[in-house]
Amino acid sequence: METTLYPTNQVPKEIQSHYDKKSWDSGNYVYWGITSILLGLFILEFFILKSIWHTTLLFKSILIGLAFIMYHLLKKHSPTPNVLVLIYVSLFSVYCITIIHIEVGFIVTLYFAILTLVISVTNYLMLWESKFSIIEILVVCFIFLTFQWLNQFTNLWEVMALGGYVFFLFIILTSFIPDARKRNYLLNIDRDLKKNNIINNLNIKVNELQVQMEEIQQLNKIDREKEKILRHDLKNKISNIIGLSQLIDGQEAEEDQMYIQLLRDVSTDLLKYADSLYSKNEEKLKSPLNINLELLNIYAAFRKSKNEMKAKLEKKGIELILPESDPQTYIEADLLIINNILENILNYLIDWSNIQSKIIVSFVESQPNLKVQIEAPSTQVSPEKLNNIFMPIENFEFTSSFAKPKGLGLQIAKSMTEKLGGYFKYQTNLNGGVTFKLEFKSPEKSAS
Repeated sequence: METTLYPTNQVPKEIQSHYDKKSWDSGNYVYWGITSILLGLFILEFFILKSIWHTTLLFKSILIGLAFIMYHLLKKHSPTPNVLVLIYVSLFSVYCITIIHIEVGFIVTLYFAILTLVISVTNYLMLWESKFSIIEILVVCFIFLTFQWLNQFTNLWEVMALGGYVFFLFIILTSFIPDARKRNYLLNIDRDLKKNNIINNLNIKVNELQVQMEEIQQLNKIDREKEKILRHDLKNKISNIIGLSQLIDGQEAEEDQMYIQLLRDVSTDLLKYADSLYSKNEEKLKSPLNINLELLNIYAAFRKSKNEMKAKLEKKGIELILPESDPQTYIEADLLIINNILENILNYLIDWSNIQSKIIVSFVESQPNLKVQIEAPSTQVSPEKLNNIFMPIENFEFTSSFAKPKGLGLQIAKSMTEKLGGYFKYQTNLNGGVTFKLEFKSPEKSAS
């Protein structure tokens, strides 16, 4: 992956934000690390520096207090912790070099080791430019030489032999680390951001592919449903023919009865052929169910269904009540699918309703949708039975029986309503009755 080395004053804002956060994290490590060492020296010096323990206790307390104040002031107003770390390391160096100047022997070596550890680790942790490391080394050297000058350089070589050589060698070597680490860290941030951008772009493409896959799955589901729907509707139509022939049987001349019997026999054969034909083709569903959305008058669709089902309504003495006048209610839907939905719902409500009862249709406009309510107050269908009817359509098993439909028609109505982007709900009332509530997208009223 290609990375870019940015000049200090041309770092992009996003990378600069990551860098500033990481820089303060490093500054926090240094601040709390030095503070922890000072707190540890409270105990250590009680045993090894008993003669000056009270004096060093005061100095350490003042040093921690000053660092605490600087930390909270600079953290609010400075984008980087460089000044805080530089001052804190300098003050800590003053304290350690003071002990080195006063004491002799292994204590000098111990404090050189502590100071070497603090400055080396600081140079490793801090992501600052090399100029800060140079300032740090110059300050430490100045402090050390100042103390030696005050002592007229009488014990310079002795002190250097007790750890000074190693100390200065380490701080000089580690001074080259921070600037290199800063550059490497900027490169790492740049690489990570580019990697995240690539991952985000890939996620977007994956999401798009998932949406397309979902659409394909929905289309495949419609394909699987198509022949079942056609089969169900064809059987219903043929059953209606058989039912009508039974209604008029027995009141005609002998020749007419012969034709009626012939009609019944042909219809029965067609019903058998429909079972045979579609059962053989159930696994060969290739052509999709086309949906052609257009502006439809739902009131007119109900009137059409009412006229087509007039014989069935009159047989049970059921009155299908529509609004007295056309409310000019329009929806966006497919005419054939809407007719199928209405016919399936009305067929079940007629079968479930008592003789001499009513089925009431009402419309409620709620832009941008139209709510359609179909209520049959006389039906006695339990909620459990109604819920069982709405099983997934792929779970229906077809047989060659001529029994009345057991729920597939309502499942088809629900499925097709949802395919049109509509909403299908059903409910039973405590005092009896079933209500179907449909909701379709309704454009603004058209004058046509």
